[in-house]
Amino acid sequence: MLADLDLLLISVYCRCDDLLPRGKGNARRTLTDAEVVTLCVAQAIMGIPSDQRFIQTAGKRLAHLFPRLTKRSGFHKRRARLADTIEALIEQFARDSPGFHDDLVLVDSTPVECARSVETTRRSQLADAADYGYCTSHSRYFWGFRLHGLFALDGTPRALALTSPKPPNARLASPCCNASSEPARSP
Repeated sequence: MLADLDLLLISVYCRCDDLLPRGKGNARRTLTDAEVVTLCVAQAIMGIPSDQRFIQTAGKRLAHLFPRLTKRSGFHKRRARLADTIEALIEQFARDSPGFHDDLVLVDSTPVECARSVETTRRSQLADAADYGYCTSHSRYFWGFRLHGLFALDGTPRALALTSPKPPNARLASPCCNASSEPARSP
């Protein structure tokens, strides 16, 4: 498994290094932008959501590929600054994938739950964007977003969109409290 991960990370690094413009020299930076993007891919593949835990694990398992790993805060800041670049690279990688130009595609949607309690939904910074929706496959209501994906038959992503679970002007009663006289309905 590790050899396969190494090969994938090397190919991602080489492709990113070819696509990204040369950055200005910065003596304090120990990682290039291509290395930060490659580490983001490694973190996603290894399934480690915590930056601190990932940097510790990468220091042990990927030290032969990244001998100058940064601290967690440095990695997080660089990743945040490169968010638009990472999105553009994902789009480019999808275009280079074999199934991107297929005529037949699959559309899938899944709920992304952000909160469960009514109090959390009121206090959340996502309150303006997230909303209640109904997921028929899970037979339950959720508060959050809906992730829509457009995929080729071989699983190559063509497009992803994170949307509110219902149209902005539609009304949907909260399933947690019956303050509204309207019955809850699915979008």
